[in-house]
Amino acid sequence: MLIVSLVSLSLSSGLMVPVADGPPRFNIEATCRDVGKSSNSVGGTVSACRTDEEKARNDLTAKWSQYPVAKRNTCVEGAKLGGPPSYVQVITCLEM
Repeated sequence: MLIVSLVSLSLSSGLMVPVADGPPRFNIEATCRDVGKSSNSVGGTVSACRTDEEKARNDLTAKWSQYPVAKRNTCVEGAKLGGPPSYVQVITCLEM
C-alpha cells in the first residue's frame, strides 16, 4: 500500500518524467499517407511531405540533446495527438 501511495504521489506531483535517449521514431508513411486527400488540406504532395518529415527527423537527430528533457517530452506527446505523429510538429514545437 505504501509503494502504491508513493508511486501515485510521484506521478501526480509531476516528479517522474520519461526521458528519451534519442528522438522519437515515427512512421513517415503513415504521417504522409493522407496528404492532399482532404478538402481542408493545406496542399502539398505525399512526396513533399516525406521530404519535409525526413529533413525534420535529421534535424531532430542532430539537435536532440540540445533541447531540455521536459520540452522534448511535451512536444513529442503533443505531436501524437489527433493522428499520426509528425517530426515537423515536434521540431516546430521545440523551436518555439
